[in-house]
Amino acid sequence: MHIPSHFLESSLKRLCEHAGNVIGDIQVSAYLFFKRVILIAMTCAVMTTAEAENVTIHPASPTSLESVVARIEIFNCHYDPSIALKIKQVGSTIRVDFSEQKNCAEIIGPQELVFPVIDIKLGQFPPGVFNVDFFQTYDPTKSNNPQVRLWGSAQFTVTDSYASKVGPFPLVDYTDHWWNPQESGMGFSIMQHPSDRIFAAWFVYNQMGQPIWYTLQPGQWLSSTVYTGPIYKTTGTYLGATYDPNQLVINQVGTGTFRFNNYSSATFTYTIEGVDGTKEITRLPF
Repeated sequence: MHIPSHFLESSLKRLCEHAGNVIGDIQVSAYLFFKRVILIAMTCAVMTTAEAENVTIHPASPTSLESVVARIEIFNCHYDPSIALKIKQVGSTIRVDFSEQKNCAEIIGPQELVFPVIDIKLGQFPPGVFNVDFFQTYDPTKSNNPQVRLWGSAQFTVTDSYASKVGPFPLVDYTDHWWNPQESGMGFSIMQHPSDRIFAAWFVYNQMGQPIWYTLQPGQWLSSTVYTGPIYKTTGTYLGATYDPNQLVINQVGTGTFRFNNYSSATFTYTIEGVDGTKEITRLPF
């Protein structure tokens, strides 16, 4: 990852220039004066190293079915979480825009000397090489005349997830919360791993009306839209007690099959503890 030298230099300059304001403030107590001077000195020292702010791509070698995340470590006031990020893609170049906090030059305490980690979901991409450019909006003169500059860049390569696969496999990602809007209170949480395997949890109720969970795992794809597998019921330690591994009991209680009709609807058929049934489900809107 590349951090432009002019970015570090300008950041250092703006932070260190604030020292003059601190020294000129005759209303600041001696204790606060020395505290601020020390903080400014520490900040200036930190900002002289490129390692202070950087970006990494996760996973490092993504496939065409995986979501790509950019993880940035950025000086606290250089990113304003109250202003929404803007992400757009043109060809193989992705642009991420973010804003600096308006009071970035005001060192008021040790909480300013941190480099929080921020994860930015970029999305899923086809095979190829992609570049990510990060741009920061800032107002160096605090005169409502914002400027935009390149903060840093990164590159990642997406490999073809289908190239080495054999047998049936899905063509889309069905990960989501699923439900039947006519049966509120019951639903499925489906997680599709990059390996294509599905882990599905079904939250429903028993004969006494008490909540119960079933899980479908690991299963297999019969076609690109049909997934089937065993269903388990698990019991264990009460959440308010010390965990006891001896109380963990996992029993297979049936089988289930998801038939995905399209990207947003599916039919689930099951046999669980002697009960057969069918549920029509859709992705849960938020």
